[in-house]
Amino acid sequence: MFVFPKGLVHFQYNAGTSYAIALSAFGSASAGTVSLPGTLFATGIDNAVLAKSFKTDVGVIQKLKAGLAVKP
Repeated sequence: MFVFPKGLVHFQYNAGTSYAIALSAFGSASAGTVSLPGTLFATGIDNAVLAKSFKTDVGVIQKLKAGLAVKP
């Protein structure tokens, strides 16, 4: 069993060779949503960490961050 705090970005990966079954439940009727682009790319997460996580290079991460930057 895993418990994820509200708003925490998470994922699951089946590293096995057979099918996996997942059951999820929310702690309230109003669980809400989180914008992943803003949560991931508009924060202080290091570019190298994001690049490794998404199996890309730092240049792509910088382009994504630039596209999500707040326009003055």
